[in-house]
Amino acid sequence: MFANGAPRPGYGWVSIQRELAKTTTACWYDRAGSGWSDLGPYPRDSASQARDLHALLRAAGAPPPYVLVAESSAALDAHVYAGFYPADVAGLVFVNGVHPDLLIDTRPGGGRIERLPEFVGHSQDAMAQVFNQIGLYRLVPNRSAPAPPPKGMTSSEWSVIWHLTQSSKARSALMQEIASWAQSTGEARAAGSLGGRPLIVLSAENTALTSEYRSVWMELQADLARLSARGKHVVINAANGELIYQAPDAVVEAARQVVSEVRQPGGQR
Repeated sequence: MFANGAPRPGYGWVSIQRELAKTTTACWYDRAGSGWSDLGPYPRDSASQARDLHALLRAAGAPPPYVLVAESSAALDAHVYAGFYPADVAGLVFVNGVHPDLLIDTRPGGGRIERLPEFVGHSQDAMAQVFNQIGLYRLVPNRSAPAPPPKGMTSSEWSVIWHLTQSSKARSALMQEIASWAQSTGEARAAGSLGGRPLIVLSAENTALTSEYRSVWMELQADLARLSARGKHVVINAANGELIYQAPDAVVEAARQVVSEVRQPGGQR
């Protein structure tokens, strides 16, 4: 999300969804402000995102149980969703998932990761709404062009994803999400353990990071896997966090593994 400068549209998962749909029901959606979704009301914390998803699934007639596959900060939302609706969630996959402690130092003797600047929530939200309405972001042209499409995507699909990511609305949604960061991380901590649900945490090696930050990142990724008694941490050879584009096959395989575990007798715990 932060690499793109805006929340990733759900359509970015189209090639992964296409593969998973061969063996199970699979769908993607747009969180408030991303893709084709409207901006949501303040706050845009993980609790709000979880309630939105729950309402959406009910309205769509998609019955539980679910395997939630979440990337980046959406891992906070998925964790909170499992806490709110434990009977609905059978398993999870985190793709470079954000750990609630990413921006704080809680490790004895560990190096400190710089905190994000503090934001005043409501004023930030109001500014985001104004920026979106008057199109202020569009006053700054983005001269970059979409790179060649990733594996499994057509050029037209990739062009749609790129344009959705560049929208002013998506940037407004990012501002809302940053403003709610403290709430979301606190909610994820309060959600507690994932029990015995199958969980796979996919992490990019992030070779572009300094060794110090890479070490901290991997430590926190391994800690995410420990949220479940059946958690697994899988490291993918990738230079940055764009795993759904750089390693879509790994994401598909992880989701299939969790679905397979869930379908086995006693798979949901």
